[in-house]
Amino acid sequence: MYNLEYIKTVHLEVTSRCQASCPMCSRNIQGGVDNPWIVLDEITLEKFKKWFSVEILKDLDRIYMCGNTGDPIIAKDTLEIFQYIRQSNNNIKLGMNTNGSARNEDWWIDLAKLDIDVRFGIDGLLDTHSLYRVGTDWKKIIENASAFINAGGNAIWDMLVFDHNKHQIEECKLLSEKLGFKNFNAKHTSRFRENVLTVLTKEGKTSHNIYPSDKSDYLKKTLDNYDISLNREINCKVLKDKSIYVNSQGYVIPCCWLDTHSMYPMHKSKIDITDRDINFLSLKTHNLLDIFKNKIFDKVSDTWQSKPLLECSKQCGKIDKFNLQF
Repeated sequence: MYNLEYIKTVHLEVTSRCQASCPMCSRNIQGGVDNPWIVLDEITLEKFKKWFSVEILKDLDRIYMCGNTGDPIIAKDTLEIFQYIRQSNNNIKLGMNTNGSARNEDWWIDLAKLDIDVRFGIDGLLDTHSLYRVGTDWKKIIENASAFINAGGNAIWDMLVFDHNKHQIEECKLLSEKLGFKNFNAKHTSRFRENVLTVLTKEGKTSHNIYPSDKSDYLKKTLDNYDISLNREINCKVLKDKSIYVNSQGYVIPCCWLDTHSMYPMHKSKIDITDRDINFLSLKTHNLLDIFKNKIFDKVSDTWQSKPLLECSKQCGKIDKFNLQF
């Protein structure tokens, strides 16, 4: 089912590092305390050129930088990697997800020249944004986004909605339009495991509490009563998008949800992957062609015929024709 010629999109985690301490990110524990299981690594321009030749890039339709734990703007060579991709394929679609709270305005202006879509995670206004995006600077984000937009960049404002900022959705939307953002999205997280999230300081002490929005509370209750072990049809999004995920350690994985190399300690749906002896390969030790010849991706899709991987069921499973995606 999977082969290298089939792939048209690459989701790239260029780094596992980030200057922020968002309390629901697996890179830290409730915001302040570093997760000792996370492997800090990043993809340099040299590595990327070795792993992705001009010939490979010419066959791709899209590359976007996001990932599970890091922010692309923290990686040393992010701009240079994007420049190399654009020089190799003038028609490829480029994208990036970021908190936007790093680099100077010149860097953002140079990025805008590459015809790239950038999603800025801006969770409210000056008084609310940093309650979740701990360690970021709202004013700097707006300055960077404005520099990017004014230089011709395509920007999208993604707002995570919580109880503390839900009253600002419309005001944020209006501000996004005023600044020139191409689109605005209000998103409700499903990551709450309790009715309150206690944010910790670097010393492990309580900083403040975050409460879910009404919709996030509904998603939490849905998850609480959601049996991901049910055998059901899998509507795989990345298979439809002809996409692969490459994490900061170079592991090539069908999607970011199946990454078991940088998400410890893991939930049972991640442990299920290793229990079934599905171990992905890294570009540090294998090339892309050899990885696909290994047929490890087919071991994932083969599970869909009888007992799908728990993570596949959780993210892309169907129950009564209703696709539950979290």
